[in-house]
Amino acid sequence: MDTKTIVMFVVGVTLFLLIIGIGAWIMTAPLEAGEVETKRCNEYVNELEMLNRYKWFRSPYHRRMAFNDCLTRNLGDTTQP
Repeated sequence: MDTKTIVMFVVGVTLFLLIIGIGAWIMTAPLEAGEVETKRCNEYVNELEMLNRYKWFRSPYHRRMAFNDCLTRNLGDTTQP
């Protein structure tokens, strides 16, 4: 292989991974929430992080997904019967 082919392959793989990463970031964007819901869900996510402190799979992606789950499912809501 010549140098041009190797460079094009590396650039192509890098761009592919970058596009996948940006797509995942956009897909997991936090949902719109009021101040009370945001505070409650942030507390819920912090509690989850304390429970999973020693697990290696926690990342900003997991934090955002837990926040979105809290908003959509009303997890951690103490006012529910």
